[in-house]
Amino acid sequence: MSNVAIYNLYWSTYGGGEQVSAAIAEVLKSTHRVTLLGPEPIDLEATRTRLGVDLSGCEWRKVVDDDEAGEASADFDVFVNGTYLSRARNLARTGLYYVHFPGLPVTPRQRVVRTVARSGVGVLSIAPRLPGPLAGVKRGLERRIVDMSWVDTYGTFMANSAYTSEWIRNLWSVGSVVVHPPVRPSVKPGKKDHSIASIGRFFDPKFGHCKKQADLLRAFDDMTRSTAGVDDWRLTFVGGADASSRDYALSVRRGAVGLPVDVHLNAPRSVVEDTLARASIYWHAGGFGEDPRSHPDRFEHFGISVVEAMAAGAVPVVFGAAGPAEIVRHGVDGFHWHTLDELIACTRRLMNDESLRRLMSESAQSRAEEFGLDAFERSLTSVITDLG
Repeated sequence: MSNVAIYNLYWSTYGGGEQVSAAIAEVLKSTHRVTLLGPEPIDLEATRTRLGVDLSGCEWRKVVDDDEAGEASADFDVFVNGTYLSRARNLARTGLYYVHFPGLPVTPRQRVVRTVARSGVGVLSIAPRLPGPLAGVKRGLERRIVDMSWVDTYGTFMANSAYTSEWIRNLWSVGSVVVHPPVRPSVKPGKKDHSIASIGRFFDPKFGHCKKQADLLRAFDDMTRSTAGVDDWRLTFVGGADASSRDYALSVRRGAVGLPVDVHLNAPRSVVEDTLARASIYWHAGGFGEDPRSHPDRFEHFGISVVEAMAAGAVPVVFGAAGPAEIVRHGVDGFHWHTLDELIACTRRLMNDESLRRLMSESAQSRAEEFGLDAFERSLTSVITDLG
């Protein structure tokens, strides 16, 4: 039985990354001694309620940043890093890193700055002792150098999708194994009506990871104006919205006035579940209109909400890139689209063919099972077994 540490700085946010870290702990705790590393004690009941994960039997140790986590790792046989964009150095015998996304590509300007900084530090390091002003210049240049040596301290990287795996290779120059997040769908198919659901936080586009609700609203408006037979269909948006994105969320709500569109902001989970249970179609637009070369982070890295919708029997019509394109098999479980016209055409096809909707709904439900806890446990166990 090995001593395993699982590091996550954000346990108390109960987000998708924390769900993965907790699931890793839940899988490993039956055969290993598991310690959870983080800034505050784990609330077992909240974790059970919010994430559906039982962390009883795991120990906890306080660490407040990457430096402390790296130091603590020396006390364990296995160190699992589940913190988004962490640069903690692993000192355990075995280091695993679950990567949600590795960051952003280096811009040409950043590349020049880092090259100049490395050259400057090299020149200034020749002198054994620098006068105060030059020592300050050296420290400033050192801050501009990105030290990637921590990558070499890990033996295995796990990616949440093939899309993320590709960017790990591009940005960190290492390979990785794909271990999809465990999706625990809480919604079963209900009595389906003529509704389209879109679930996701309302992020102002200026913050990057926008779910593109405004674009979907525009597409639905165009469809209702130009397509016969959609009069009894409704579009429902459900998502959180904080103060920084309030104007964007309210603009979507204003745009929906007079249309068969519902916009639920900061609604309780019951509204999400009811919406998915009733929905016949699910829309997802993450990444639409974005440049994958300069902003790969603006695409859906995996797509938990897509899997949840599929498990609820809603046929997914997703922007055909990144994680959702891996989850949804085009023409089998749903459709991929790349332009709003394609989105409208695919949706219209589903609206007008009830037998196709029913067939794809059944396929989507079956496909969703491939991203459940059992599949995650098999993938994780395979990774651990390969470590020897």
